[in-house]
Amino acid sequence: MEIRYRALSHDGGAELEEQAARSTFWELPPATRPTDPEFDKQMWIQSVLYRWGICGYTAYVSTGDVGSVERPAATVFFAPGGYFPGVGALPSGPVSSDAVLVSTVFVDQPYMGLYLEHSLIETVMTEAERRGVKAVEAFGRNDADAAPGGIDGPDGPTGPGAYTPEGYRGWEERPAGDITDLESAPVLSADILEQEGFTVVGRHPRFPRYRREIESRSSLFSTPPADAHALLNDVRPLSTVLGGSGR
Repeated sequence: MEIRYRALSHDGGAELEEQAARSTFWELPPATRPTDPEFDKQMWIQSVLYRWGICGYTAYVSTGDVGSVERPAATVFFAPGGYFPGVGALPSGPVSSDAVLVSTVFVDQPYMGLYLEHSLIETVMTEAERRGVKAVEAFGRNDADAAPGGIDGPDGPTGPGAYTPEGYRGWEERPAGDITDLESAPVLSADILEQEGFTVVGRHPRFPRYRREIESRSSLFSTPPADAHALLNDVRPLSTVLGGSGR
């Protein structure tokens, strides 16, 4: 199996994971009901790309066989907290002014278990470091006190004999729910953030805010070298509205 990463760009050079393409929890103010979620999401992406720069990556997965089709398996979004008005719904906010926020990582269910959320978070850390950002923050869903359960087991999908892969508490599929319901919101699992070296800076029993300083980069997941990073971000001259080279 092969995995490739690509930054979101103005020309739609990177697709979005299916849920990521229509989720607007983070991109709209709390309790705002979108009329066209996919359009609203694209408008947000294009606006942030023009105003701030790269704000997301997609991981593509393929079998590696000749003729196999790459599928957008996971997408991460990140930007300064001000670009995510949905943060207002989180009780442990706001985001620190010197940090960028990873809103969430959307992973298509068939590809859970490939640790795509970890590698995408590491890709964000690399980009943040290159842009001189001091830290990255994220909100976590703390399921430590939730009822025992998991993905599958002899006592049923949520019974005491169920098995939950390491780091996947909080990733189970959640009901659509009301847009004001945090239990159905796309919030990262606290387990994943802690495994990535994030520590709590905004305490809350259910939805704490985590932070990782750029200097304290220590993870099992590698970061791309400079040439790979240039390819990843599709580095090339950006044409301006006046037809210039953008250099």
